[in-house]
Amino acid sequence: AGGNGQGDAANQLYKPWGVALEQAPDGSVVAYLVADAFNHRVQRCAPADGGSCTTVASGNGYGDAANQHGFPWGVALEKAVDGSVAAYVEVDSNNHRVQPCAPADGGNCTTVAGGNGQGDAANQFYY
Repeated sequence: AGGNGQGDAANQLYKPWGVALEQAPDGSVVAYLVADAFNHRVQRCAPADGGSCTTVASGNGYGDAANQHGFPWGVALEKAVDGSVAAYVEVDSNNHRVQPCAPADGGNCTTVAGGNGQGDAANQFYY
């Protein structure tokens, strides 16, 4: 993924901060998921695509809407019972929230934790 200088093209990243592996049942890597922090998106990068990636969460610039992120720091996978990807789960640092983003939802995400500003209450994160 990346390797083509800093930028927001499909084959570029801008300060990637987190990565997760999407694996086939045999354990082989199907794709790398990258929290592309300064592009405010999560990228899915297949090894066979020569460094080119597809935006799977956000990609609509900085913000706090369902299809926007504020510097995502981490990413993980939520698997369905059949082993397919149910959601890409991202940690949206500047919006102080955790969001699963279903592949079928076109980059839209749902807040499942935080999202109530910065703080130390039970429904908040500090970072």
